[in-house]
Amino acid sequence: MTRRGLRFGLLGTPVLYGGEPARGQAPRARGGLPVHPVTSPKLRTLLTVLLLDAGRVVSVEMLKDALWGGAPPVSALPSLHNHVARLRRLLDEPGRLLTVPTGYVLRVDDGELDVQVFDTHVAAARVARADGDWERVRGECRAALGLWRGTPLGGLAPEVGGYALVRRLQEVRLLLQEWRYDAELALGDDRLADLVPELAALAEEHPLREAYHRQLMLALHRTGRQAEALVVHRDLRARLADELGVEPGPSVRDAHVEVLRGSGTRAGASQWVRPARTPIAQAPFAQVSPGHLPSAQLPPAQLPLGQLPPAPAHFVGREDTRQAIAQALSSTDGTTPLVVLSGTVGVGKSALALHVAHALEERFSGGRLYLNLRGAEAGSTPLTAEQALAALLRDLGVPSGAVPEHPDAASALVRSLLALTPTLLVLDDAVSAAQVRPLLPAGSGCGVVVTSRSPLAALDGAARFPLAPLSDEESAALLRAASGRDGITAGHPLVALTGRLPLALRVVAARLAARRALTPDALAAQLAAADSRLDLLDYDDLGVRRSLDAAFGALTASERRSDRDAALALRHIGALDLPTYDAPSLARLTGVDEARAEAALERLAEVALLEETAYGRFVPYDLVRDFARERAAEPCAHAPSGCHFASA
Repeated sequence: MTRRGLRFGLLGTPVLYGGEPARGQAPRARGGLPVHPVTSPKLRTLLTVLLLDAGRVVSVEMLKDALWGGAPPVSALPSLHNHVARLRRLLDEPGRLLTVPTGYVLRVDDGELDVQVFDTHVAAARVARADGDWERVRGECRAALGLWRGTPLGGLAPEVGGYALVRRLQEVRLLLQEWRYDAELALGDDRLADLVPELAALAEEHPLREAYHRQLMLALHRTGRQAEALVVHRDLRARLADELGVEPGPSVRDAHVEVLRGSGTRAGASQWVRPARTPIAQAPFAQVSPGHLPSAQLPPAQLPLGQLPPAPAHFVGREDTRQAIAQALSSTDGTTPLVVLSGTVGVGKSALALHVAHALEERFSGGRLYLNLRGAEAGSTPLTAEQALAALLRDLGVPSGAVPEHPDAASALVRSLLALTPTLLVLDDAVSAAQVRPLLPAGSGCGVVVTSRSPLAALDGAARFPLAPLSDEESAALLRAASGRDGITAGHPLVALTGRLPLALRVVAARLAARRALTPDALAAQLAAADSRLDLLDYDDLGVRRSLDAAFGALTASERRSDRDAALALRHIGALDLPTYDAPSLARLTGVDEARAEAALERLAEVALLEETAYGRFVPYDLVRDFARERAAEPCAHAPSGCHFASA
């Protein structure tokens, strides 16, 4: 018979919801729906892979890799057909699992997959939270959390994939729990005492997640247990100081003040979860002069912005730098903490910035803004300060027609809006201090992280963190984590052949992950034998050469003579291929004066294509040498004087 209301479950071990039980099986019930476990491991894997690409063609090769771990037997194809037939019988619905020329398509309608339903409840909870409808927030969070049966895709082999989905769902679940307890505290009903053991368990499970500790403090305080609330704060503060060298964030500090003053009651909504005011996008801007908004029309602190791209998977190393950045962003000297991460192509500046920004969610409760300034992005030009200001203001809710035309007015409006709430601003891939300076907020509540190939020395008051390539051990750890190959050690040739650059390491790991038959030793031999390693350090949308091309192209197309000189100097470096370079030797070889040669070398060091290892001594980064050799072999089409420095 045809199953009616069939749904699929991935929020736990993969299951089928609804319909008739199989013969001899007594299905469990959940939310009024029978739950039918898929007992066969192969069928579970097959169903999951099809659900992960529901409505899209899943190739036969992909299914064989998932079912047999990249080493399918000779009989894999007939076995796959047999498993598909068994799954069709289990689904018992014609037209559900379709065969197409290259594979199979599983039809899943809206609301039939628990992940879809979960995401729908999350979106509704987010809207309700913005509106201050805490009763609805609680209901939507409970509905979403009620779908959770355990770790998503539980009991499946790594070959099935879905790692990013699992990670996202787990993070969203933690966020839903925060929202639910915020709603409970705002509603202040008789259940507050029941929240204490739940929050205590969450705080113990997530010792550095400040939200649960804040909520536990408030729940204890509002149920008459002030001393225990103070102990929670004391323990959290000591842990953060010992492990990260930072103080608790503003929301925890404010909760601590409430406990000390004995304010806050169960009948009143907490000031940390008060209903949001009218979004700035709905304010009557026609009545406001550009750059000046009355305070009642400013965007609310209770609409936290979460624009960060996902945190990088398999992040390794840089523990000391991460702690130092977190400490710098926790400055309380009355200024806006400003951090600049600099380094060569592919050294992991953006990955580190995002990793730190995600870890500081609690510290910047107003949200985290992200803006790609496109300083060295292939195929695009850097954003002007005006474009960047307009993008920031739109992100803050200002309608396009209300963005001030004058850059000074736009910059002042950005500062006004960001002054309302503690917000972290991540400015990725900056080209110069002039591009960044108008975007900076003022005051001590916000923080800024800038990534650039240049250290942006003209930005006053910045804490600068120049990034070097990873260590041998860290490089090997990244290769193992990203490729799934456990045998790669710090001494493996792949470590040195990638220059220990995270971007190059991720490309190599992607190649190893894509071809299970390709061994690390074989790939290392290919890299060592290649005329240019850059040919093999390019995969999908990851590539070392395209990043270097963007940096080189910006120099050659620049109107500044020093930039064009730097591009020509890099060509000469590729032709000469010496261990180190200095201004006198470059001047002799190119026929220009030493001052001009030194300026070219300094410019290459400023954009992190060379490293100044000692005063006046410059060394190309490992993979930059390969790139320079390639440029030396090409005609100097962009230089007015061929391959020679233009006359002054």
